[in-house]
Amino acid sequence: MKKNLRSGYISILAVVTLSSIMLLMLTASFRYSIQNQETQKKTQIRVDYTNREQALLRAVLTETSNSAIKNMMANSNSSSGEVPSRWRWIFERARSKANGETALEKDIAEVLGINGQSISGNTGDGSQGHIKNSVDSIRTQSSMNWFYINAGTNNTDNILGSDYPETLRIANGDVERLDRDRPIITMDKAYSSGEQYKIIPYPNVHFGYVSQHENFVAKRNWWAFSLVYGAASGASTGVVTAKKNYVLSIYEVPSQLALGSTATTALGKHADGTDWDNIRISGGVFANRASTEGSVRLDRLAARRGISLADNSSVGGVGLDNFTGDLPSREQYEADNANFFPISNSSDSGLVAFLPISRGRDAFDDLEDATDHNSASPTGWNYYSRPAMQTIMKLRVEDVISPEDQTPTSISFTYLAGGIERKVLFTRGNNWPTQGSPNGLTFPFHLETTRVERRTLAVYIGRLAAYLESIGADPPAVNNSLMVNANYRDNIRINKPNIPTLATDISLMLRDSKDFTSFTRGFSLVTPFRMYVTNDVNVTPSSIDEHGKKVFPPISLFAPEKRFGIRNEAMNITLRGQVNHVGKDGSRTVRPLDLRSGADDEVVANKIEADLYSITNPDQLPPITQMNWLVVIEQID
Repeated sequence: MKKNLRSGYISILAVVTLSSIMLLMLTASFRYSIQNQETQKKTQIRVDYTNREQALLRAVLTETSNSAIKNMMANSNSSSGEVPSRWRWIFERARSKANGETALEKDIAEVLGINGQSISGNTGDGSQGHIKNSVDSIRTQSSMNWFYINAGTNNTDNILGSDYPETLRIANGDVERLDRDRPIITMDKAYSSGEQYKIIPYPNVHFGYVSQHENFVAKRNWWAFSLVYGAASGASTGVVTAKKNYVLSIYEVPSQLALGSTATTALGKHADGTDWDNIRISGGVFANRASTEGSVRLDRLAARRGISLADNSSVGGVGLDNFTGDLPSREQYEADNANFFPISNSSDSGLVAFLPISRGRDAFDDLEDATDHNSASPTGWNYYSRPAMQTIMKLRVEDVISPEDQTPTSISFTYLAGGIERKVLFTRGNNWPTQGSPNGLTFPFHLETTRVERRTLAVYIGRLAAYLESIGADPPAVNNSLMVNANYRDNIRINKPNIPTLATDISLMLRDSKDFTSFTRGFSLVTPFRMYVTNDVNVTPSSIDEHGKKVFPPISLFAPEKRFGIRNEAMNITLRGQVNHVGKDGSRTVRPLDLRSGADDEVVANKIEADLYSITNPDQLPPITQMNWLVVIEQID
């Protein structure tokens, strides 16, 4: 059969035109997709580089502080290229710790089962070459171009610009150059006015040693460097990398908070469960690890390793939620209040580390491991970190009756005269005046027995200034600190003082301690002995300030054990100022306001009253104080 078909026609031009249009649209879509993928690739690589930069900076933070300490230790003053505390190796180790040349850590890849079995699509992976490709100084400083950084000394801020901090002065050119090769912390660095510390702005970090936008007393050591990540991979990634400028600061922060502790610390109650009813604290509190008890109220609380709040406690008005039992969100609090969260851990901000410089029991001893020969820093680590070694005057027990009877028979006194160290020896029965003799009435060091049957050296503070003048010593403004120790190093008959003390050990008795006004720059005393405070301490004002308040000389007393009074009944104890616990007690919880009486060696809570507040001016610092480091990295726009 014949099949009828409808007739028709086609236009070759129309088909070609339509197909060309469709092909062009498909090509444009494909090209757009490729461009999007390329943009996403570059964006992801930039995000990857940013994460690697942050990981490297976090590693630099810890590496720098550790290296600064090593540069203060013995035999660190080497010019060899392999010195591990040099800036080059700080950055090299930081990049290695941060896995800065790979996007996926090796151990994670092994867990995922893809290590060695897959090809990375990240063209930014792989060696970035020499660390110089990533880290460099911001400006060349003629002959001072010591590789990676600009050190904040001797007007470096004039070279870098007004965005950078005030520089420190250092007279020794060798140390200045060395500071560009490795991080140097030294007491030889000072502000242009000659001050070790001054009032400076607190950095904008989430660690509340002081409140946001406030000032604090510190010395800022800083180093500036530029960081560019991925420049060595630019040919393969096609990503244009951006150079960023950073300032790494080590703030030397003398302890200035109302209450501080370098151990696990309980706040709010005494050991017998009694509340701190007569304890007033204004300003900040710091502890290595802190827990509150009872209904204590604090302005600010900072810790390194965690904070635990009791149900009825509060910090800056912040307490546990009545329903959830949790603290409010830090981010929400800061958004609502435009201020720091008053409870902070050093881990709250990634580029911040807070390091209390605490040597535990070694802080009270100046004889054992007392030198740092050939250190890169002019200030040795032992001297810097141990208050006992910073004292000017030394009172030592030089001989005793026997190893079993540690009653002193000879003492020595060391002091400065014309800037030169002088030493005089006193022997019982020869030239050591007795208490009742004419010379003994003005002599400041005597042998006594306490009512608790302990042999003690008594130091009469009120007699020191006149005695120094009588022997031709430099004035108390120079001879402003005293170490009291036993010379166990040079005499085998003398036992090293025990901490905690034993009943057979020598003790120290602080007498005639009401008036410290002769010490115009303050006074510090350090001893490994148990110290008995027998009467009022520093209750005579040296002046009146503009607000009509009495001003007292700043003093500090470092002793592993303090006992108040020697009477049969416990004394009333009233403290004003700051309290710090500087020992390392491991996991043991300390209670820094459990003050013990000398009579029965017990804490009598109802006799303790304290008004603690923070230091706000360098003039309030005693000659010797506990030191802390606040290490911060900030980007400069």
